[in-house]
Amino acid sequence: MLTQLATVLATLTLVMMFGYHIIIYLGARRHVHRLTSLDGDAVPRGSCETCVSIVVPTKGEPLDMLASATKAKAEAIKKSSLRCGEVLIISDDDADYVRELKKALRPYVDEGLVKVIRRENPSGGRTGALDYGAKVASGEYVLILDSDSKVSAETLSALHAKICTERPPAVVLPWKGYSLMDTRLAEAIEFNTDTTSFLLYKLRWAGGFFIFPLGSGTAVRKDVLEEVGYWGPNVIQDDIWLGTKLAGKGYMPDLLPEGSTEVLVPAKLKSFRIQQSRWAYGASEIISKTLDKILKSPLPLGTRLEMVLYVLQPSISIPLTVASILAFIAAFVEPGWDVLKALHSMSIMLSAALAELVILTYAALHINLGKIIKSAKRKAAAVQLGRAAAVYGVLYPVIGFYSLLGLLRIKLSYKITPKAGAEEELKGDWVPYLTASVSGAGIIASAFSNNIVAMLLMLLSFISSVYSIVRLE
Repeated sequence: MLTQLATVLATLTLVMMFGYHIIIYLGARRHVHRLTSLDGDAVPRGSCETCVSIVVPTKGEPLDMLASATKAKAEAIKKSSLRCGEVLIISDDDADYVRELKKALRPYVDEGLVKVIRRENPSGGRTGALDYGAKVASGEYVLILDSDSKVSAETLSALHAKICTERPPAVVLPWKGYSLMDTRLAEAIEFNTDTTSFLLYKLRWAGGFFIFPLGSGTAVRKDVLEEVGYWGPNVIQDDIWLGTKLAGKGYMPDLLPEGSTEVLVPAKLKSFRIQQSRWAYGASEIISKTLDKILKSPLPLGTRLEMVLYVLQPSISIPLTVASILAFIAAFVEPGWDVLKALHSMSIMLSAALAELVILTYAALHINLGKIIKSAKRKAAAVQLGRAAAVYGVLYPVIGFYSLLGLLRIKLSYKITPKAGAEEELKGDWVPYLTASVSGAGIIASAFSNNIVAMLLMLLSFISSVYSIVRLE
């Protein structure tokens, strides 16, 4: 019974996880080449006087990285069509750090293009800083960017043109990944960031779905922020939270398909785990608080239901984790599930066939996206997809655990993803060693009990863990 339940539950989880992406791709695939052709094309330039304030909340970031990225933001404003722009660094660091940062940015500070503001009372965490920055910003639009994120002059010009002609309540700039460290993991995450951003933002936008703001790369009209009450203090997943607030007022954020935000991707497993754990917890916490508000929002019913599916993506790791636990237990208490018995089990065989179909379809569409978006050969795209799958094979129990904590609203503090020098100093992560040990023990137990089904289920986790230790750590 446990063996069958684990198999069916794992399959249903994969169907929900991959099926959602497959449906989006198939529904909007006719837009793929059109959206791809927009990327890098000449963009329109705005001609109005609308001012844009770039707000960068920061605490504990490497000073050199922050200064370099801020200079790049300021230069992008100067080279764009914006006639009025500023970069506001809202710092919760100590006075010495802020003094050194101002010194590093002196020419831009003197020019009035960059303002470094230290909060004397840094309450409310990141979203407290966002609230503060949005309130003191002089721009009609507030563009939220992380300390390490980049935008080009062309993207700012395209954003300027859109806000001049359409004045949308919010504009999302889809992500493109970049890395500072040359690792296999960074390559895989960068590849996956680009393809997944295209799928979940550009294709969903083309399909008419609600586009959630990005925590880095979203411009919001200041009067709209005031109307929804800004973010509020101590919100871990500020992008999803702002999205639910906008939906509650009937606002649909727009997308800038010809623009992008370059985001720094983690290069080590530990930093990636910290990032994904925070995102999983934050999204799950917010859906537990706002499900009724989303469903009662003035948006169309189909839009509301798809919003729920989007936010629940990390939580799908919960049933997959449960399936793994059931398989581990079955390895000890349910002997005799040999190949012959498995072949005669309708639930096992149907689950295996369905899982294979969904996985192969998902792999095919992502490889195709990699070929179109990244100009990657099929083999190279398959390698990057395989690496990303291995990482998820290690981290899904962690993502499931933090998703559960979020759904239960168990309070956690905001943990910053290590970057630059801080990331370089990180040692190897303990998670793949733990998952390899647990799944290895289950494989040995299933060998003694002759439970081939449980063995195969745990073998996937074991292979992912060993690969991550050997090749990605």
